Order: sequence, then structure tokens, then C-alpha cells
Amino acid sequence: MNALTPLLAAESQGSPLGILILIVPFGLLIWLMVVPQRKQKARQQQLISSLSVGDEVMTTGGIVGQITHIEDGLVHLEIDHDVVIRVAKGSVGRSMAEPDPDAAPAKGGLLGGLFGGGAAASRERDADTVDVRSSTAKGVSSKGASSKGTGVGAARSGSTKGTAKAGSRKK
Repeated sequence: MNALTPLLAAESQGSPLGILILIVPFGLLIWLMVVPQRKQKARQQQLISSLSVGDEVMTTGGIVGQITHIEDGLVHLEIDHDVVIRVAKGSVGRSMAEPDPDAAPAKGGLLGGLFGGGAAASRERDADTVDVRSSTAKGVSSKGASSKGTGVGAARSGSTKGTAKAGSRKK
């Protein structure tokens, strides 16, 4: 037991590398959270400072309108013919003249192909999807087809022999 005491004392002191391993990921995490937030705040301030009468904008609540008057902290938006609302400048989310950043196609990214992302994967998924309504939309009727299912859908399908309606018991 006395032989282990010097080893435990040396281990409890810690090395600079151990502290560095803890500090670097924490610092990286903080940096990854703060930098995008600063960029978005700067973009929002630039948008608010560039607002002018006649611009078509969307508020953060989703209301689209055209600016008719700008006050100190307020913007008057005409959202319909003779319907004007006053909103705070800070509630203007984006200009309708700019493309919507959320509608941009997804980029593959560094690991996009590995995790199923990217434009090629979304095109393949879209090609593999089948519209189940397409047979009825083309005029194909399901009256001639026989249904052997059970449950509510089968009870509605013409033939009720052998099927029970929902909530009923067979006696």
C-alpha cells in the first residue's frame, strides 16, 4: 500500500495536457455558438438599417406587407388594400426581395453523403416515392377490387360480410 502512495500523488497533480483536453472542446463549443449568433445579429441590424418606404418585408410572425411609413422604432405595413398595421422595426424578419434562406436547397456538406444528405440523395428519395392517390386520380375505380381487410376501412368498402364495424362485438 505504501508503494502506491507516490503513484497516486503524482496522478492527482494532473498534467497540462489533461487540462488542455478539457479546455479546448469547451472553448470550441462556445465559439461555435457565439459566432453564428453574432453574424445573424449583424445581418438583422443591416436589414433594419436598410429598410425604406416601398420595400416588401415579412415579419417574424409571418405577416407580409409593404412599408408605407417608417417612424423611430415602428414600421407601418400595408398588408392589404387600406389595411395598415404598425409593427416594431425589430420584428421585421426579412426582405421579400432577398431569397428565402430556408428554401435554399440542402448542400451535401462534409458528411452529407455519409448520413444520407445532399441533393443527389433527395432526388433519389423523390424518385422512389409513390403517390397512392395516383390510381384514383387516373380514373381507376376500386369498386371492382375486393378487399379482405378488417376494421373501419373494410366495413366501409361495400362488402361487410365477415368484417365487424369498429366498436362492435361479434356474437
